[in-house]
Amino acid sequence: MSGVLEGFGWNYPTLIGIWIVTTFIACMATAFIVSLITPLDLSKDPVYQERLKAGLVKDAGEILHGTDKPGAKLSVGIFLFTVLAVVLYATAISNNIKWIDPVIMPRDSAIMSFLLTAAALITWLCKVEPGKILDTSVFKSGMTACVCVFGVAWLGNTFVAGHEQAIKDVASEWVKQTPALLAVAFFFASMLLYSQAATAKAITPVIISALGLATVADSGMLVACFAAVSALFVLPTYPTLLGAVQMDDTGSTRIGKFIFNHAFFLPGVLAIAIAVALGFLVIPLF
Repeated sequence: MSGVLEGFGWNYPTLIGIWIVTTFIACMATAFIVSLITPLDLSKDPVYQERLKAGLVKDAGEILHGTDKPGAKLSVGIFLFTVLAVVLYATAISNNIKWIDPVIMPRDSAIMSFLLTAAALITWLCKVEPGKILDTSVFKSGMTACVCVFGVAWLGNTFVAGHEQAIKDVASEWVKQTPALLAVAFFFASMLLYSQAATAKAITPVIISALGLATVADSGMLVACFAAVSALFVLPTYPTLLGAVQMDDTGSTRIGKFIFNHAFFLPGVLAIAIAVALGFLVIPLF
């Protein structure tokens, strides 16, 4: 998306600034709203109480008052520094900045290299025993999610690949008739494509062509609606979603019987709606 928008005069730091601020505010507002309308008291959650009686989970109060393990703060610091390094590197190789030219390592490869290096440093400097990593709940949950999603993801990708042109045509027609539906087109496309990058790559050129976008002012709607490509959580088959369900040993994060009535649906839709609305409020400032 940033590569396309840079052609309209947007620069990478500006785009990152807009998207980080709007999505952060949207996430905080969503957390506040959901905390008001959703019961958070585990003592009233029947699933958690059953797991607690069966000895499958420790009391939440005991866990909250536990002590940090040696190296915990250092590991968080390494991770945050790595995230900052990724953002700075992506900025440095952007077309408008070009602090690094020619680009030896593209953005995606840099992200993988930086994070794998961070993982190695955390293991070494924080005295983590590699053999115990396989026994951690996070690793087990992540691998379980990966295995669970293989079949569903392949089935979904096969379906979408066979109907990708139809999806593009429908999205283009929607936006051409009613430009305000761009966020809706992004939302449903990302729900099927399982990827923000794939959604932006597939839909954005079609929208630019259909609407004849040519200036910074015209392309502002693309910037404002970009948050809508994050609807990967709608169908409960995304690896991160399944991993979150697995990692929550309280049992309070669960998937309902009717596919869409899972714990992520309402907060996710609300966060996207607020982020897009904030995007349209911020764009006129640029």
